[in-house]
Amino acid sequence: MSGNLPQCRTGSGNVRMSIPRVHTMWGYLLGFTVCLLTLTCLPFGNAESCIDYGVEFDIEYASVGEPLYAACPLYYLFEDNNFNVTWIKNDTQTEITSNTQARVHQDQNYLKFIPVDLQDSGFYQCVFRNSTLCMKKIRRVEVFNNDDDLCYNYSVMFPQNIILAPSLTIECPNLDIYVNYRDVEVKWFKECQPLYTDGKRYSAFENTLTIGNLSSRDSGNYTCEVPFTYRGVTYNLSRAMDCLIIDPPKEIEPVMLFPTNTIIDVELGAPITLTCKVLYNKNLFLYWTFNETLMEFYTEDGRVKMGTPDEIRMENETQYLISLNFTKVIEEDYNRQFYCNGVSSKINIFFYVTFKRPDPNFQGFLIAFFVSMFLVIVIAIIAVRIFKVDIVLWYRGSWFTKTDQKVADGKLYDAYIIYPKTSMETNSCEMDIFVLKVLPEVLEKQCAYRLFIIGRDDLPGQAIADLVDETISQSRRIIIVLGNVFCEKHGEDFEQKIAMYDALIRNKVKVILIATEKIIDYTNMPESIKYVKQKQGVMRWKGELTEAALSPNTRFWKNIRYQMPPAPRHSEKELHYIHSED
Repeated sequence: MSGNLPQCRTGSGNVRMSIPRVHTMWGYLLGFTVCLLTLTCLPFGNAESCIDYGVEFDIEYASVGEPLYAACPLYYLFEDNNFNVTWIKNDTQTEITSNTQARVHQDQNYLKFIPVDLQDSGFYQCVFRNSTLCMKKIRRVEVFNNDDDLCYNYSVMFPQNIILAPSLTIECPNLDIYVNYRDVEVKWFKECQPLYTDGKRYSAFENTLTIGNLSSRDSGNYTCEVPFTYRGVTYNLSRAMDCLIIDPPKEIEPVMLFPTNTIIDVELGAPITLTCKVLYNKNLFLYWTFNETLMEFYTEDGRVKMGTPDEIRMENETQYLISLNFTKVIEEDYNRQFYCNGVSSKINIFFYVTFKRPDPNFQGFLIAFFVSMFLVIVIAIIAVRIFKVDIVLWYRGSWFTKTDQKVADGKLYDAYIIYPKTSMETNSCEMDIFVLKVLPEVLEKQCAYRLFIIGRDDLPGQAIADLVDETISQSRRIIIVLGNVFCEKHGEDFEQKIAMYDALIRNKVKVILIATEKIIDYTNMPESIKYVKQKQGVMRWKGELTEAALSPNTRFWKNIRYQMPPAPRHSEKELHYIHSED
């Protein structure tokens, strides 16, 4: 294989691969200049001292069994001068024969191997001489075997990256010193399998192969093979190339940030400014249009102005901007599509924005409605808490309740009165007055409740314990009247009644506590009294006997009525049983 590598060429032009063995004209000129400078410094009397140019960078590669013409690297510098050329194998310092019958011999500027063998790998010195000048340079030769079951050796192939194009042309290189391409047939192989160059996808002309409809599947190893005849013996010369078809980088499309076929709510007569924003990594021109006409010509009154294009440079891309200003929006602007257009050398994008009237805004109404509802609920809760007693009493007296019907619970009395009685000689005791006069006056006469009071409603000779137990079981409420001072004679009797009441608490009979005076200390009270006081409190009677104080509509009596069951409506005959002041 020659020291120069092949080129892969696309349909649109040549693509040269970056390979280290290619001679360039600039290299020749540089070497020639160095040589001339060297010549001017040599003494004329020292013609036999040779200038050593070291080792040639390019290596001559050849496959075992193929002919090789290794050119002297100095020849390209002094091909127009009359020089004698001598080849020496560097490791033996033995001059190579000029006998053309020998397998390895020199022929002018070429060292010929017909054919090469593995033992031929090494360094060969080419010496240029004339009467005044001697120069030498070493050429390296590498002989290799093909890989097993392959027609090439992958280690001596240079990769060739080709950008994907409609077509690709591959050259079979560096064989022109051996053959004339017009006189021979070049065979082509891919992965060592023959290609049929019938013109459908593959076509061959002289030393080139053209591949049509190129795709990444065409990547691979291509080999060209040429017959070469030397002194009646025909050899095969081959060149191998590794071609990688690379997809071209995809074109990054512009990204429209605004508008994106957007619909905007705009009030009639309101001003508005629109700013078109596009991200792109190449040059882009922006402008606004309506019906494919520049917005500069949208109106004649100057109501609409298109701004100057601007751009903001970022790390990998640029943001392009252009504004569109409406000093006021009129009726005809609604439901029209105003386009922002972005144009580059390869792409054109466009998106529109449309104005519409805003939908009715119920937000304020809904906020006011829910705030009002919240306030109404809060006020209602507060009112219920404050006027709860009045509301319940009103409801009981309204037509919504059937208070004229007797309660079907089988009980005879609305309340049983428990109090510590004073001695019979002391009729002026305040508690007796409250129990025997005030309670009947208000609850019985004015509110139609039925009360049972020991000492008033019991019959002479009845067993008090049995009477109390039976009467309490027939009562819907128990009213306990409390005070600080009690008659010593009846103290035990009062405690006995409280013990009964304590039993009734367990039976869930509702209890009402009334204090006829301010009680400072409840320490000595029974536990049942303490429990009821803690649970629902004590109502205080202030001892007034005025007409206003005895009205059932005062706060004190309303609280008593609230805790009492609903009062039935008794007839006048039913009220005759109620005792008066007697």
